[in-house]
Amino acid sequence: MKLLEAIGQAFQHVKSPSPHELRALMQQLDMNPEEVSSYVEEPSCLPYGRTVLFRSDEVEVILIHLPAGRETYIHDHGASEGCALVLEGQLTNRHYRLGTGGYAYESGASIVKANQFMYAPTGQIHQMCNEGKERVVSLHAYTPVMKDTKIYATYEQVLDYVI
Repeated sequence: MKLLEAIGQAFQHVKSPSPHELRALMQQLDMNPEEVSSYVEEPSCLPYGRTVLFRSDEVEVILIHLPAGRETYIHDHGASEGCALVLEGQLTNRHYRLGTGGYAYESGASIVKANQFMYAPTGQIHQMCNEGKERVVSLHAYTPVMKDTKIYATYEQVLDYVI
């Protein structure tokens, strides 16, 4: 079965799923690496490639391509929550909290390897980083569909910009 058809069948009738339900649906997919690779986009306006594979009123499924040495912006997911499956490579998921003045400061990190999942609870502020020499490809599912996401800066980033 084609990847987009399988994703559509898995997610089309889902209503307000939990992140654990999203994970279970993702585990049911037959993820053929060759078929997934045909949907990998190179970065253009963002530091990573982003392909929306499925979208309904309830769920958004996205394929992320993070080239070697790249990282996402420090961000949240608005009111959405979800999970991600690393399909290829290894990423570092840096966790942030807001400090004085609304600046983000790193509060921890975790390594997510190929075939491992990570969760994105509502309100989480994080940054995905590829510190390796090979690309990272990951499949993400969010509910509700993402909107009102925010990008954050560290105090040092703002200071570097000002000076």
